[in-house]
Amino acid sequence: MAQPANSEHQNTVQANTELIKLALLPPQPCMVIHFAATQSDQTLPTNPELPADLFTACMTTPVKAAVRFWLHTHPHSKVTQEMSDQIPGTLKDRSTPLGELCWTLTAITDTIAWCTLPRSMFHTLFREDATVASLFRNFILASRIMRHYNTSPQSRPNIPSSHTHPLWESLDYEID
Repeated sequence: MAQPANSEHQNTVQANTELIKLALLPPQPCMVIHFAATQSDQTLPTNPELPADLFTACMTTPVKAAVRFWLHTHPHSKVTQEMSDQIPGTLKDRSTPLGELCWTLTAITDTIAWCTLPRSMFHTLFREDATVASLFRNFILASRIMRHYNTSPQSRPNIPSSHTHPLWESLDYEID
């Protein structure tokens, strides 16, 4: 009977030793993420046809922001803003028009990121955490929209400019 107690004691000592080793490891650098709507010498766009805070609209309601931007850049469209606010469906149901737009926007922004970022950065920002990936996808959209109004959104880590990427035409086509 003495052996099991001794074995249990050895396991406890080993576990404590492992915890001490972990505690002595140097701290791992944590990633700091920042988003800014403009450079320090720029001002936010003001236009009564746009949301009061266009950058926040892109970051929090990207599909709605993308559709509003399309309407603003296609003034001869027969689609009105009221119509665009009533696109049927839900964001999570791809079988609906709204869900299909959401899925398309996600696919396009992911592909643009894949094409413009180093692989390790793409993996870190777009594959390790769903919330971080969503924020950076929305930032890529914000960058496209805000640059149309002569402002340059900023992020840390820095995301290269992609506002002229040819895949944006696919999104415009899908919205149309």
